[in-house]
Amino acid sequence: MKLAFQQTFPASPDKVLDLLRNEEFIADVAQHAGATAHDIRILGDRTELDMEIPTPGNVASVIGRTVKLTLTMRFSEPRADGSIPGNVDVRVPGMPVEADAVGLLTPEGADRTVGNYEGDLRVKIPLVGKKVEQQVQPFVISAFEGIERRANVWLTR
Repeated sequence: MKLAFQQTFPASPDKVLDLLRNEEFIADVAQHAGATAHDIRILGDRTELDMEIPTPGNVASVIGRTVKLTLTMRFSEPRADGSIPGNVDVRVPGMPVEADAVGLLTPEGADRTVGNYEGDLRVKIPLVGKKVEQQVQPFVISAFEGIERRANVWLTR
């Protein structure tokens, strides 16, 4: 299933990038996502968040009450025009669910960034994979909206 989503931030792309590489910010994202446990690794251009979160009600009967997932964000350094290309991947260890997207953080004026992402969500379960993708897709989009909401709080402090 195709994924497309957009985020808007009240800061320049380089400030957004700094935030996405800030361990305290990523811990805040995990907390606000309802994570019962999390682990963060900032490795150069890569931010990794492992967390265990309550499963959305519409798929709990398929995958259980909680789900472990790994979110990996990799962003390059800013280009000459100020934009920053990157990739975002979500993996669910032990489950045939994965999502990945190519992203671009683009400046709009001095204090605004728009992040555009396009990618795919795949659930590899015979016969019901497409149905589960439809149920999981809003959850994936909601997770990225949560990152945007928390970033907007942090960037306007």
